Amino acid sequence: MGEQDKVARFRKAYWTLVHNLDSFRLRIWEERGLTLPQLRVLFLIRRHPGITTNEVASSLGITMSTVSGLVDKLVRAGLVERGRHPEDRRVVPLRLTPEGEAVTGEIRQGDRVYLARLAELLGDDLGEVTDTLERLVRLVEQLPASQEISSREVGDGSG
Repeated sequence: MGEQDKVARFRKAYWTLVHNLDSFRLRIWEERGLTLPQLRVLFLIRRHPGITTNEVASSLGITMSTVSGLVDKLVRAGLVERGRHPEDRRVVPLRLTPEGEAVTGEIRQGDRVYLARLAELLGDDLGEVTDTLERLVRLVEQLPASQEISSREVGDGSG
């Protein structure tokens, strides 16, 4: 098998995996009427209670106006609440409401159950597959998806 065939096989396997995992997760998200950007904000707030909109924007690499719109929708949905900073009224800490905690907990639990079933199906191959996934994570961290790719690389048709 040539190098181009290996890369094509890798791409196909990667996108098939992403599509199948996303289909499972998207079903849960859609049941709650949530978008991926809203979920990113929800889970960031879950990990960092009291985070501000500025910190959310910086962490996710999106504009303040985008964050404000996402937070507004999450507040209206009853999933996020805006707090008050005792010393600076311009600083607005964000926290999940009990409903927001329940929704993120439900999504995380669904992920855990699904991944536990996959792990069970892998059986004796679980260690090897996990090693490979951990290696892929290290490589992705070295080459972030947000890294600029030249127009030459995009336009040459080899991707």
